[in-house]
Amino acid sequence: MTGAQDTGDAADADGDVTIRRAEPADAPRLRELNEVALRQVDAYAEEAVESGMDEDLEDVEANYVDVGGDFLVAEVAGEDHAESSGDPSIVGMGALEPIGEGTFQADAIVRPDDEPAGEVTRMRVDPAFQRRGVGTRLVNRLEERARELGYETLVLDTTARQDGAQRLYESFGYDHEETVQWREFEVLLYRKSL
Repeated sequence: MTGAQDTGDAADADGDVTIRRAEPADAPRLRELNEVALRQVDAYAEEAVESGMDEDLEDVEANYVDVGGDFLVAEVAGEDHAESSGDPSIVGMGALEPIGEGTFQADAIVRPDDEPAGEVTRMRVDPAFQRRGVGTRLVNRLEERARELGYETLVLDTTARQDGAQRLYESFGYDHEETVQWREFEVLLYRKSL
């Protein structure tokens, strides 16, 4: 398998789902999956995307891996992949990045004693594959990577419209710390000590 093993990151396979590091060729599917998953919960910010908010998806190695984070994708094999839109093999994605200049809202809840801290971001699952454990597998692997990278705290954000994401994060022990407004979205900020 390319990507995961080439980078020294252990591939995580269970049944037909494999978690691996994203590769440059995945960029078109990452952009598509981002849009499809956010539109499903009415959380896609068209004007933000047009202003360049999603440019990080063009080069995840430079924007995540090279700065001390990671970007993972979930792939499926077999007949199941025919259900997804676009590139049928990538059905989920999630990223980890160190808290810093490029992070979004959640870095506001990082305390001085939380360092080093990272943000879980870009969590998306193809609607055709939701409620099948793909998100759970991604969060598990992102937390493993966070520990391997030395993070002591993880933060993340999700919109109030994303009930499934809230349940997923809370099931992993993330605590809702604060709610903020971003554009027309109510954004919930979560924090977890590792």
